[in-house]
Amino acid sequence: MLTPHQQRLVWEGWLGAEIRAYYFADLCGTYQRQQTIVTWLLLTCASGAAATLTAQLPTWLRSVLTLATAGLSLWLVVAQNQKHAADCADLHYRWYVLATRYEDLWDRMDDPDAASTLGRLKEIAAEISKASTAFPNDAARMGKWQDLVEAHHHVALPA
Repeated sequence: MLTPHQQRLVWEGWLGAEIRAYYFADLCGTYQRQQTIVTWLLLTCASGAAATLTAQLPTWLRSVLTLATAGLSLWLVVAQNQKHAADCADLHYRWYVLATRYEDLWDRMDDPDAASTLGRLKEIAAEISKASTAFPNDAARMGKWQDLVEAHHHVALPA
């Protein structure tokens, strides 16, 4: 059986994990979109059609397009958007699973082993949180998902 303080921790853990699950899903989509856009720009700049069209352009402009192609290629390698998207997808999954485990605990807070389950969930949250530190803390994006989750769970905001 959980104390009132522990019950609050379950509630906050549930909402926090759900917010983070949405956050990392959103971040994953951002990395995927960036990868797609830059890949298409690179393919366009590097294509034979672009070379044919630019043959009539001034030399300096052709040089700029060549440098842009090299720069986009370098950016694709350095940015590692595909890896970041995969890592964000994994974090989304892990936070989502944790949220569902908190939800399950919420439904059985009177169980004799509820306190030990809460302890395990807090350890899992700490592990996932550590893995999440490689990504930016975008307060506006996080706030967007916090507002959605709080509205979904009918959380009353203080006046």
